[in-house]
Amino acid sequence: MLSRASDGPPGIAPGDMSLSFLKGLTVLKCFDAETPQMSIPEIARKSGLDRAVVRRLVLTLVHLGYVRAEGSRYALTPRILVLAGGFLQGRRMGLAVQPVLDAFAVQIGRPLVLAMRDGTDAVLVAQAQSLAVPPRLGFTLGSRLPLAESALGRALLAGETPEAARALCAALGTGDEGLRAVDAARASGIATATGLVEAGVFGAAATVAGASGDLAAVGFSVHASEGAPPDPAGLLTAARALAALL
Repeated sequence: MLSRASDGPPGIAPGDMSLSFLKGLTVLKCFDAETPQMSIPEIARKSGLDRAVVRRLVLTLVHLGYVRAEGSRYALTPRILVLAGGFLQGRRMGLAVQPVLDAFAVQIGRPLVLAMRDGTDAVLVAQAQSLAVPPRLGFTLGSRLPLAESALGRALLAGETPEAARALCAALGTGDEGLRAVDAARASGIATATGLVEAGVFGAAATVAGASGDLAAVGFSVHASEGAPPDPAGLLTAARALAALL
């Protein structure tokens, strides 16, 4: 699971990176929905790191307050959220973006999510619930969706230059249907996907080209059992309003 030093941005030589810091982040990434609590041997197996190295890293994280010990097992603490705080606050997610997202969720009548690209995934950075529709998929901030197999991901790909989008699709192994879906989203402003994230679920999303250069996507999903989805055109208005804030 340990990321290679060569996976970093171009122009950063492996010798200029801290391998210990990289290993520490690898340990933190081991904690997820499937494994919220783990022992040292379990973390070592999942991370691919030596058990003695993992023990030192975990104890350091305990000392810093990001991990707590529960007997022989370990779990993340709320302090881990502080690491995301600078990102969210720097983009005024709570102060400016959230009220707009909430307003459009009410207007469209569906819970809305805002996502940004992280490598080959769309990562949720904000969400707004609708009182008319209870949450169903259980997404939280930090939830990840595959770029090529979700409406949010396709909207993010459509926001890239055609050359960059094709390169990303090629790296993801996206077939002709996926490429056509991204091209169609670029032309219309709306990306859609049916049954890819979950069987029977229709998703729609619009690209948000932030004024500061940030690229995001806003979207909703509807299960077939909930009836016909709302007009996705409402997402275009939401995208324009959000773009001025990012």
